[in-house]
Amino acid sequence: MTTFYFVRHGETMVNRAQCFNGGGTNSTLTEAGQAAAKRLGSLLADQSFDALLTSPLTRAVETMDAIVSQTNQSQPAIMVVDDLKEMALGDWEGQPGASLTNHPQYENYFHHPELFDAKQIHAESYQAVLERGMLAIKTAQTAYPDGDVLVVAHGIILLFVINTLLGIPFEEIRSQKMVANASLSVLKSNGTQFEKVVWNKTV
Repeated sequence: MTTFYFVRHGETMVNRAQCFNGGGTNSTLTEAGQAAAKRLGSLLADQSFDALLTSPLTRAVETMDAIVSQTNQSQPAIMVVDDLKEMALGDWEGQPGASLTNHPQYENYFHHPELFDAKQIHAESYQAVLERGMLAIKTAQTAYPDGDVLVVAHGIILLFVINTLLGIPFEEIRSQKMVANASLSVLKSNGTQFEKVVWNKTV
């Protein structure tokens, strides 16, 4: 069975400012974000992985590099996977969340993914994000059927991929809590179903 170690990238200045941090915002980690990623690496110091998969965005790559720098085991080469990039948020990229509360899609974005009209803000749909995220995970599961796979990605894509793997219906996913920056969630698969082993752990 494949075991996935899902990590959300460390804190960025955009996160700290409570602005939208989508696929079109290529921010770097704060010092606190770097430190938290290294602590996560120390937690995984004795874990060897069969694959290391990261989003191409700088904040994810920096998080992966920080984790790997703390491990004691020989690790495979890091693979950059475009399909793990965060949801593209179009006109909302980098904007303060508080400034958009009156937008007609604001409520749908946060609470009704099945109703969210991405075209109104030139963004990517939740359905498209989930489709490419699941493709990345299913490809890894096929390639490493008995492996340990570390995946570093982002809040929205991890929210939808992880909860879909756990059987949460699409329209209910936005009601689930997003995992924290520099957090670890471990899911194990028997080939057909996934179960939680670790959830949203930070150090």
